[in-house]
Amino acid sequence: MKTFWLSLGAAALLPWPAAGQLATTAAAQPMTTTSTRPTAALTPDEQLFTKLLGQVGAAIEAQDMAALGKLMAPEYLHYNPNNHSSGRAKELIEVGSWGKTGVQLSGPVRVNRYGNTAVTVSTAVYSGNEGGTPSSRTVQMMVVWVLRGGSWQMAVLQSKDVPA
Repeated sequence: MKTFWLSLGAAALLPWPAAGQLATTAAAQPMTTTSTRPTAALTPDEQLFTKLLGQVGAAIEAQDMAALGKLMAPEYLHYNPNNHSSGRAKELIEVGSWGKTGVQLSGPVRVNRYGNTAVTVSTAVYSGNEGGTPSSRTVQMMVVWVLRGGSWQMAVLQSKDVPA
């Protein structure tokens, strides 16, 4: 099964299904997050990167590749669960070819920040319709973020499928 990964996102964003894998005929639900602690208990960095991964998920759900592209550094590289890699342009084409896809962060976003660089680890559930059958997959994502011109962008993403 071909897999594509990006996060958002808070996204982390985020693992990405292959073209048509999770297409839905109904509108996807807005990106939501699930956390074991209230938002007020999150550190400022956890709040920031949870919000960013949420923006990644929202861009995927809205099929807004312009918004998604703004969250990706020019040198963006995704190492996906199929032992392949793809750059920014290929990722945007791939994600843009998906049908409606729901994205939901699952659990907390872990953040390690080093000045203008940060590493996040998160898990997200992607849901939709594959071959006429409702489907979902859970993906864990590690994203390296860089701060440039006042904006955080994903530079490297590594994703893996999480067994159900």
